[in-house]
Amino acid sequence: MGKDFNCNISANISIRKAIKRISNVSEWWGISFSGNSEKQNDKFIVKMGGDSFFNFTVFELIPGKRIVWLVTDCYLPWYTDKKEWADTKLIFDLSENNGVTTLNFIHEGLTPNVECYKDCETGWTHWITKSLLSYFTTGKGETKDKSYRATIEFSKSQKDVFKHINDVSKWWTQIADGKQTEFEGQSTKLNDEFVFKHGENHYSKQKLIEVIPDKKTVWFVTESKLNWIKKDKSEWTGTKMIFELTSQAAKTVLNFTHLGLVPDKECYDHSVLFWEMVLKEWLFNFINDD
Repeated sequence: MGKDFNCNISANISIRKAIKRISNVSEWWGISFSGNSEKQNDKFIVKMGGDSFFNFTVFELIPGKRIVWLVTDCYLPWYTDKKEWADTKLIFDLSENNGVTTLNFIHEGLTPNVECYKDCETGWTHWITKSLLSYFTTGKGETKDKSYRATIEFSKSQKDVFKHINDVSKWWTQIADGKQTEFEGQSTKLNDEFVFKHGENHYSKQKLIEVIPDKKTVWFVTESKLNWIKKDKSEWTGTKMIFELTSQAAKTVLNFTHLGLVPDKECYDHSVLFWEMVLKEWLFNFINDD
């Protein structure tokens, strides 16, 4: 279906100060930013978690008046058409009157006939009227959660995927680094607790603090000891592993977040490699091959 350019997502804000630039994208939008966004024809990438990404080119730039970003490529794993943002434009128009600067934002091409419209309308209202406004007024946008995320699709029902996820002892106990991961406890009902131990390197104790059948389960790490890091060996303690399931185009989508596993932790890089293996190999194969 083609895009109807007569009804685009829009938002606006006004403040009593001059606005010179909005190019410091990482301060107010997205989970991660790479590239440059200062000059016309600059290219940059914004990620929103998991495998999602948006590639931009600065298509038009009139300092203090107008900025246009063209979406040259994208991947939205949560929707049937994972390229719904492709070839759309993000337009920022600035005007000043009696010391008040007004920003009018339009996402041109993102219209009600596309699947992601309602979610993006809510999202843009938040990012423009809250985070970007905060960036203009205080110099800081909304603090963005940079916790590790992953998105995986399965050709199984939500009920089946949920059941397999909770059967933890059968997918998080494989051999890695020549050692077998040990499991002890229960992992299916609210308040269940279980322990993982991998040789002398890893110990963690988890508790199920939220269980919504066939939709969501959350583990809270009550204890941890990561002997392979130098400083705080309890960096996993107090973090949460969140498994959320949705259905998209006859597939079940798992959105996983290790809330609190962020880049400034010493364990982050190694833990990301670990999760990529455990989720995208061990869990994926356990569910698909069963």
